[in-house]
Amino acid sequence: MLKKNILFWLAQLCCWTLIAYTALSYCPLHENDVTGRLIFFLSYLFVGFLVGYIYSYILEDIKPDDFKTVQFLIYPLLGSCSIGLMFTGIDYFLGGIGFPETLFNILSLYIQNVWLVVPCFFFYHLYHFSIIYQDKQQQTLKAENLLQISELENLKKQLNPHFLFNALNSIKALTISDGKLARESIIQLSDLLRLSLNLGEQQRATLREEIRLAQNYLSLEKLRFDHRLNYTFNIQKDLENVLIMPMSLNTLLENAVKHGIGQLKSGGEIIISAHAEKNIISLSVENSGTYDPKPKSDEGGIGLDNLQKRLELQYGDRASFFITNENKKVIAVVKMPY
Repeated sequence: MLKKNILFWLAQLCCWTLIAYTALSYCPLHENDVTGRLIFFLSYLFVGFLVGYIYSYILEDIKPDDFKTVQFLIYPLLGSCSIGLMFTGIDYFLGGIGFPETLFNILSLYIQNVWLVVPCFFFYHLYHFSIIYQDKQQQTLKAENLLQISELENLKKQLNPHFLFNALNSIKALTISDGKLARESIIQLSDLLRLSLNLGEQQRATLREEIRLAQNYLSLEKLRFDHRLNYTFNIQKDLENVLIMPMSLNTLLENAVKHGIGQLKSGGEIIISAHAEKNIISLSVENSGTYDPKPKSDEGGIGLDNLQKRLELQYGDRASFFITNENKKVIAVVKMPY
């Protein structure tokens, strides 16, 4: 605000100094009359500053949304006519012109003064409303960002219970069949939840953190599925520190385990891949099985729907997600900029 005020008064000073100097150039006062010319010059400056300040004060109460094109043209003209009349009075009383003999002479000088200040008023209008529109746009962007952050946080809160539910299902069967494995899986679940909660609080996570979470999750699932679950990581080496959306890879893995491997009696394999091209990182999860775009239960689609919404909020149209069937395999791919 202080910077804008300084710029406003500097612009006022430059504008009215230029106008006063222009008026002084055609003032009939003799060059030796230094006092008279100085008073004439300062009078122009004073009137210009006074009217400019009053005019800016009036405009502060006018909102751009309520301002029509006709008003945009009329207001500067009214301001120019008002100050033109004052400048004409200064010309007569202080400029040595004297009272004109004809009305035509009065109008000529008056119109000359009006045209002298019209550009100043129009430029001020453009400056004033451009500043207001910029402020309004910034406020709108801030509001949209706050809304997006709020929606992302709500989606993360929805995702964590979903993640926990799937993990607990992995342990449930072990509590009866193998108590020792159940205890080990609970310890792994504790570490897994700590990692997922830490990542859930971040706007971005490194690929290394996502891979670590994925490894812990698959280790936990391996206790339940044993030989029915095999997995392989195929990660481009120089991508470990790349920042991506947290819990994106794990959402694909949960879907692959629950709706792919978990539905096959003989189990299957999961291949996790990550590679980059032209500042776009591609995360893919390939698993045995078939993809049903219409899950039997509403719960089955929470994770993928959540992922899609988070991608849209965080990256807009710069990110993409698709899942497809190919040669008795399900391939899910997320692409996002980094």
